[in-house]
Amino acid sequence: MARSSGGRSAISRAVEVLEAFDPSSNELTLTQIAARTGLPMATAHGIVTELIGLGLLERRGRDVILGVRLWELAVRAPGVVGLREIALPHLERVRDRLKQHAQLGILQGGEILYLERLSAPESVVNWTKVGGRIPWYATSSGLVLVADAPPERQDEVLGLPRPRFSVEPHPSSADLRPVLAKVRREGHAVTRGYIHPDATAVAVPIKGPYGHAVASIAVVVPTEGFRAAPVLEVLAPAAHAVSADLKQNYLG
Repeated sequence: MARSSGGRSAISRAVEVLEAFDPSSNELTLTQIAARTGLPMATAHGIVTELIGLGLLERRGRDVILGVRLWELAVRAPGVVGLREIALPHLERVRDRLKQHAQLGILQGGEILYLERLSAPESVVNWTKVGGRIPWYATSSGLVLVADAPPERQDEVLGLPRPRFSVEPHPSSADLRPVLAKVRREGHAVTRGYIHPDATAVAVPIKGPYGHAVASIAVVVPTEGFRAAPVLEVLAPAAHAVSADLKQNYLG
């Protein structure tokens, strides 16, 4: 693979261009892409032109957007897509019973990647977006998944920087360890007002075929009048059902 003067391969630079897009910036000009990637304008123009030719990007007036071809490729990923398809009916039942946001997330690096979010009319404020990421320490899903991670993985995540994301608490790694131990012991995490004072999130783990957490189901509900027990009465059985379906699907 050809490499730039900075040592980056052509593929890595193309990925950087694609990663310049995020859920809040899904239409970018060439100038914005160059600024976000740090690539020279001529280099960015060449990569964007080639990606458009491959269908991975598309033009929309002066702007560029992600192409449908990316979606076609993404839906062939068996792990993520299979998990979402298995979890979706259970997620729908959670949303319908609680009349609030229900979402499915996985741990990617030091962030929670949201595979699905279902909302009911007049749900409480929620910053989660499908395909969006939030730092693990600012989410109930993150606390649940890191709490259930093997010790070496937990050490790795705790060693990552934790810049302030919103209004979440900012404990040290030493302070977080007993928090994670409590979450693992209780089997759920509650983040009251971590991202917005009006919203409280509750998450429970989805277990894979071999007993390790592979994802989480979470709900975002109003902070005012919040009680964990009624939420967990809906959430915990849904996670168990998804876990059982995953095991059945994997083991046949």
